[in-house]
Amino acid sequence: MPYASALTLPESACYTPLEDTIAKTNETTDQYTMGIERKEQGTTRQSILQLLRRHGQMTALELSESLCIGAVGVRQHLATLERDGLVEIAGLRRNVGRPSHLYMLTTEAEGRFPKRYDRIALDLINYMAEVGGAPAIDVLLDRRRNVMNRDLRPRLSNKNRRDQVAILADILIEQGYMCEYEQLEDGSFMLTEYNCPIDCIARRYPQICGQEHLLYEDLIGVAITCEGTIAQGSHCCRYHIPAGS
Repeated sequence: MPYASALTLPESACYTPLEDTIAKTNETTDQYTMGIERKEQGTTRQSILQLLRRHGQMTALELSESLCIGAVGVRQHLATLERDGLVEIAGLRRNVGRPSHLYMLTTEAEGRFPKRYDRIALDLINYMAEVGGAPAIDVLLDRRRNVMNRDLRPRLSNKNRRDQVAILADILIEQGYMCEYEQLEDGSFMLTEYNCPIDCIARRYPQICGQEHLLYEDLIGVAITCEGTIAQGSHCCRYHIPAGS
């Protein structure tokens, strides 16, 4: 039986030229390499922040020697960190030769390091509860609400309802809430908080949620309905705010 002189592929067969395969492989390799480089750059910048946190102020050369990488590379990372508002020039160090810039962390960079304010606050409230009982906690929270109302009310005064809700959402975002609002078909508003920066305290002392609710009513100047809180097991805190008159 004679053999076919050439292999015939069915029309449905898929054939990828070798050069296309090589190109795709190179592209995948480049993407993988770029991913590693970005990760390494992020690690280096984090190391710079940690060194500045430990030593206060350092020059690019001192950072270079500590990280065992070139001074040019360190200066590039410092430029990026300075652009992002995490590092700033604190002054000059005058040694033999050319003066060197001293770098230090900004206030914003301090937020990159672990803080346990929640633990301290909870310990203090627990102590007050032990000494003065529930009435002492109520007095403390009332005082806090009154002070916040005094400080924040001017930002919402003489504003229409939509602007009031928008400003309140901005205030909450400034305080660490992941917050948004929407206007419903009837003109009312739904204010939603997807995280709570004092959640660990609110779960132990749910009256804090009630005080937050009262504060919103004080600021907006209208009765507001709370439709659920994170402390009560909901995935978010939701407040229904009536439309303006």
